[in-house]
Amino acid sequence: MTNLNVHKYLAGHLGGQQQLASQIEHNDMDMVIYLRDPLHPKKHEPDVNDVVRLCDIYNIPFATNLATAELLIKALDRGDLEWREVYR
Repeated sequence: MTNLNVHKYLAGHLGGQQQLASQIEHNDMDMVIYLRDPLHPKKHEPDVNDVVRLCDIYNIPFATNLATAELLIKALDRGDLEWREVYR
């Protein structure tokens, strides 16, 4: 519905974190949406802190819940994230 390119990675403990980190480090992402269950965390979930750190370093918008994800998608659609093109 959004006409966005969506990438699905392996589970974090199976190499997904490395896949995601590589794309972040190469600035190949406009945003990261990482939906998780805050009431039932997975044992590998602390690994997500590395992804958060990389998003902070490379100025990649990051969402962990539906409300923030929706705001980021709408901002991308409106062109509010065009500053990322200048940053690259």
